[in-house]
Amino acid sequence: MNTVGGRALVLALSLIVLVIIGGIVPLGAATAVADSETQQRVAVQQNDSAEERNETTPHRNPAEYSEDGDLKGVERWLSNRLASQLGESAIQLSEGEYELASEYVGEEYRDRLEQYVDVAGQTGGESNEETFKETGEQQARLTEAVQEYRATKAEYEAARQDGNEERARELARELESLANEIESLGGSIREGYADIETETDADLSEPDAAIENVTDEVKSEQAIVREQEFEETVLSLTTEREEISFRDPLVATGELRTFDGSPIANEEIRLDIGNHSERVTTDADGGFSLEYRPTDESLSTDELDIEYVPDTQSIYLGNETTVDVSIEQVEPTLVLTETPSEVAYGERHSVTGELTVDGRSVDSVPVSVSLGGQQIETIPVRNGVFGSSSPIPAAVEDGDRELTVRLPFEEQALAGTANTTSVTVRETQSTLSIDEASVSGQEVTVNGSFATVDGDGVRGESLQIRVDGSTVDTVTTEDGGSFGTTVSVPSSSGGDVTVTAVYTGEGSNLATARAETTVTVSGAGSQIPTSVLLAVGFVAVITAGVGLWWVRRSDEGASPGSPERDQGAVTGSRTPADRSTESTADPVEPLLERAADQLAAGRPDDAARTSYAAVRRALASRIDGQDSLTHWEFYQTYRSADATESESLRAVTQGYERAVFDRDDVSKTESMYVLEAARRLCGLEESSDDSVPADD
Repeated sequence: MNTVGGRALVLALSLIVLVIIGGIVPLGAATAVADSETQQRVAVQQNDSAEERNETTPHRNPAEYSEDGDLKGVERWLSNRLASQLGESAIQLSEGEYELASEYVGEEYRDRLEQYVDVAGQTGGESNEETFKETGEQQARLTEAVQEYRATKAEYEAARQDGNEERARELARELESLANEIESLGGSIREGYADIETETDADLSEPDAAIENVTDEVKSEQAIVREQEFEETVLSLTTEREEISFRDPLVATGELRTFDGSPIANEEIRLDIGNHSERVTTDADGGFSLEYRPTDESLSTDELDIEYVPDTQSIYLGNETTVDVSIEQVEPTLVLTETPSEVAYGERHSVTGELTVDGRSVDSVPVSVSLGGQQIETIPVRNGVFGSSSPIPAAVEDGDRELTVRLPFEEQALAGTANTTSVTVRETQSTLSIDEASVSGQEVTVNGSFATVDGDGVRGESLQIRVDGSTVDTVTTEDGGSFGTTVSVPSSSGGDVTVTAVYTGEGSNLATARAETTVTVSGAGSQIPTSVLLAVGFVAVITAGVGLWWVRRSDEGASPGSPERDQGAVTGSRTPADRSTESTADPVEPLLERAADQLAAGRPDDAARTSYAAVRRALASRIDGQDSLTHWEFYQTYRSADATESESLRAVTQGYERAVFDRDDVSKTESMYVLEAARRLCGLEESSDDSVPADD
């Protein structure tokens, strides 16, 4: 039999096998194969085929890195990218581009930071996570504060121009607060820049100058506003002793005067001490007396900040001073005066009590109320008393449970304390319904609601979704008790299937509930036993092997003068130079063809990545160890004295970086240029080729 006949036989046998396979492989399996092939094609777009993997692995997308890549290089790239975004944000802020300034330290910055943290954790080196995180957050807030300052300043100037002095002073007070915040943020950001420069190779001198200019500009503007609207003040205090406690309070005398020494006489003034406020009245000389009992201050506190806070319409600016202290802890007494004996889901019951020290009322501290270990509410103590009336949540298990009210302090001026009583939690009946169950292929969309027997929707409870008794999903109820999800029906199910929603009631005071409905799902097709699939595969392999042996035997048997033999001699004869060129060009040329196809199909990002892969493959033989190089390290290593070649390599590298790491897509024109540059570097430049589409 001649070669043509042998090949025809092989083709016929192959078709028979394919028909057999096609007849017994179900639609679901065929779909799975198609999905697998699709995934393989996606993988090829990133790293080409298995035999072509080596040319693009040195620098991966940070979101998809693996331990085989250059993690140190990726960490360096991410660190530099974060520093660059901080710098760009600062420059945009200095130019008044607030939206752009915010974007640079927005969602993408946070995503890069997460990637940086992941990679830094793999390299085992020192991570600058906290510095990047805090500096980014502070810079975002600085942008907001500066933008708010500018808007408020414009409103202030309009109020002054309209002669509205009351509104102008109110706005000036807001500007003062914003200016102080901007100055504080600017200083913290610049400290963060200094730390980043020390720990990395980033140069943030220009952004540092931009932040300094912004804060100095606001500071100068606010000095003018301050002079127009306010008088500066000086607060002074003298204490009797340093050792203080709630029993033995801080006792001090003080004075409040203007900056030029005039007393602020006969006025009630507010003094802020930590989280508390005290009101005192000045005498004719601006003097006053102060008594303060510490409550939530840390025992390690060695000085208290005391600030004069003027009213909004006051002509005076605030001022602050400090006093040295040493705090001793005391034990308070917490008494429950009213508690319920029995409760149920959603019910409100009063919980009241008192908090004192030696019979003296404690003020302005929080106490927490919990039932069965579940915190229900945090409430303030006012003049020694507190009261709660929050609804009972479902998360409290029914039965006898402890109701606890606690002052949650540790190492503070007041010691932590608690009081507990027993309460019975009743079970509440619940209802569960499936309002809709729609089918699409092998998927079922389920919507329903969960409520008490009285019809009150229950939010935040977990429900199990089961198909024919098997749990396929867990959903959480939303506002009003509604829930919804889409689940896949197991491939073994077909025809009528039962969809059930179940509330187990575990760890809850709501009773168990369930609802079910029946839907009709198209069968997934007959399932082929593994033994049958193995047998088919075995037949296919044997058929292909026999066919290959027959073709080779026929070729070897052809006479030297036969057309087949002559054709083989012509097409098979290659010089050593030809074979050398083939060993390099053959794997590269298909890559470039693929890039052209991707570009023609409207996928410029894929085309740029594939073009870069071709260049890495073509230049790989010049030096050992190229696999570990990042794309820019590769460029630095391989660029030559030939300016044209270096420029082409730079263009391909930049195109690859944009395609892999930038949020924006590579343009069609840029991708075309990258492909042309890749052809030049691979020695396959085409003077004119219809495979590259003209830009419309």
